[in-house]
Amino acid sequence: MKINSYGQILKKTIDKKKEIIKFTLVGALCLTFNVFILWFLTDKFAVEEMMATIIGFFFSNLLGFFLNKYFTFKVTNTNIFKEIYKYYAVMTSSFIANLLAMFIFVKILNIWIVYASLMVAIVFYIYNYLMHKNWSFK
Repeated sequence: MKINSYGQILKKTIDKKKEIIKFTLVGALCLTFNVFILWFLTDKFAVEEMMATIIGFFFSNLLGFFLNKYFTFKVTNTNIFKEIYKYYAVMTSSFIANLLAMFIFVKILNIWIVYASLMVAIVFYIYNYLMHKNWSFK
């Protein structure tokens, strides 16, 4: 009996680590996509930094929703509209803080937009994971 319960604990631990790894991979892909959008819009089309941040944030999070839903958390047979609402509620709170942080880093501290974006992404990683795992996809 104890071996079985230890086995279950080990399996849950491994499954949780796999989920975190998948969330990290999705986040890395979305971050890369976002940084590319920022660079492309600001460098190639001279789009203002804050507008490029808004556009990049929207599209990278749309990609993140579908990848996290089906790849990370493997959620099926649910109300996708409710999940999108919850997902974007979480991301909107991150978005507001993201814009504030980007404004401070880029406009006040004169940090290059790509570096600023990377720093902001690290800060919101844990918050986003916990909220999506425990609320968006529940």
